[in-house]
Amino acid sequence: MYVCALRPRGESLSKADVFGYITRLKRDDGASLHSIVEGPFAAVAVDRPGQHRSHLARFGDLIGAGDVRLDNRVEIAGLSGLSADANTDLTLVLAALDRRGEGCIRQLLGDFAFVCWDARAQKLLAVRDAFGVKPLFRRAAPGLQLFSSHIEPLRTDETYDFEYIADYLTGQHSAIDATIWRGITPVGAGSLVRQRGTVQYKERYWNAEEFAPANDGDEAENCQRFRALLEEAVRSRVDDANHTWAHLSGGLDSSTLVALSNVLDGNARRVANTITIVDSLGDGDEREYSDAVVQKYKLRNEQVRDYWAWQDDGEAAPITDQPSPLYPFYARDRRAWNVVRNAGGRVLLSGFGADHYLSGSLDYITDLAASGQIRDALGEVTTWSVATRQSFWTMGRRYLLDPFLSQSRQASPPPWLSSSLHRASAVADRGHGGCRFARTITCRVNSMPAWIERWPDGADIEMRYPFLYRPLVEASLRLPARQRVRPNASKWILREAARDVLPEQVRTRSTKGGIDARILWSLNREKPRLDALLRDPILAQLGCIDPVALRRAVDDARRGIAGNNVHLFSALSLETWLSVRSGAWKTAQDMTYAA
Repeated sequence: MYVCALRPRGESLSKADVFGYITRLKRDDGASLHSIVEGPFAAVAVDRPGQHRSHLARFGDLIGAGDVRLDNRVEIAGLSGLSADANTDLTLVLAALDRRGEGCIRQLLGDFAFVCWDARAQKLLAVRDAFGVKPLFRRAAPGLQLFSSHIEPLRTDETYDFEYIADYLTGQHSAIDATIWRGITPVGAGSLVRQRGTVQYKERYWNAEEFAPANDGDEAENCQRFRALLEEAVRSRVDDANHTWAHLSGGLDSSTLVALSNVLDGNARRVANTITIVDSLGDGDEREYSDAVVQKYKLRNEQVRDYWAWQDDGEAAPITDQPSPLYPFYARDRRAWNVVRNAGGRVLLSGFGADHYLSGSLDYITDLAASGQIRDALGEVTTWSVATRQSFWTMGRRYLLDPFLSQSRQASPPPWLSSSLHRASAVADRGHGGCRFARTITCRVNSMPAWIERWPDGADIEMRYPFLYRPLVEASLRLPARQRVRPNASKWILREAARDVLPEQVRTRSTKGGIDARILWSLNREKPRLDALLRDPILAQLGCIDPVALRRAVDDARRGIAGNNVHLFSALSLETWLSVRSGAWKTAQDMTYAA
């Protein structure tokens, strides 16, 4: 955790000037505070027991604060003129900036967020990795520009951003330019902020839009290239196999990563420790598939079974910077974290990311029609309607007629959303120019920072995402649509690339587990707690919802009456988060005493 402050007008800054922000830095037992104060700039960092790397560094006239893990540290060491073995990744980045200038930022691969102060040029840079894996926030205060790895040091009041809340309550967790706190904004993924004097400039140095899908391409060649890049991705994220674990859901993505790690470079990259979240309700039980991978490679597999939303595990609910879509499953996430930590794990690999750019979409059919290839578009509609057992006319209307209509249909807002927050948005982009397929994927990639798993319980286990290896993402974005999406074979190229490493039942599976049944079960299991939560909800006090309508929707869901479960769980997740932050959330023991 770190915080940086700059006086834009150049007045000298003292540690006392930022004392209030420093006191909000979270300091665990054994943590130490380090600072560098020079002229108008100050950087303060907390070194916590078990953290992976130092968050402060200095090189010549450059001062850096940040969390930097490079995939290509040897390449950046070459740019910097320093030894890769003798220097931290943050120091290598500072030296590369000193020697090569800002042009080297695009060459940085990995997970990083950092602030660099150049005392010679009197210039500040704040930079975040392409997919927003590492967080970085900023705020303007009187006479100060502030940056931090966490929101809490920057927050001085309880003023909420109601546009953010409106997006959240309609299931749109993808806001990239806002946080729930008014006045505190993230440095965007793939972006930098430059501050020189009182002038601030924002710039995207990486954007998924730059990588348009090809119209065609050799399947065998692309598959070979994809496999090589995925192997590079795994290698770059397993630096100590003994302390690296992997989340193994049984799905195609996580299973491929685990399998690949067990065939690369002998035992040097072997990830033998795996953890599986098991949910035996509905279609959530995927042990058939995870067990197949475990048995094939003789892996250790720890299982966290049948945890539910709002479960009381005897500990307080975590207070986090921001709400998250699955926040009420904090007991499950805490249990998983404890399993890995207590076994000596330091890194956890996740299959997150592939869904956002490999799943593709059927918008490529609309693109065929828009480019005049009507016969090909009709052929694709026929193929998909047969494969998915849907009406040809329904699919044809959806992909060949509706996208070209001038009228925009509006999405129905949740019935409990207050009129003041009612900001209905169009169901789809109705313009037919350009590439709808590419725009859909770009939107998904841009939404990733909001969905990245961030365990709230400590910095001693680092989540790493091989599918977010930037060269792999860029190559995948350039793939023709038909090499990503085919009937009954989503992520086609991944399935082909994993042909020799995955059990066939995993590689060819066409189903995917979910937790909808567990969420609905939780509404009944935790009825007393949720009824107390919704008696006088904070969202209603803020004027964001109609509490009667929300309670009615929860009761309907308990009785099995269909509704929009994404919207409902979004509202309950946010209300839970607000209740925990306000101190109103009660443990089961508290509720027993109150009764």
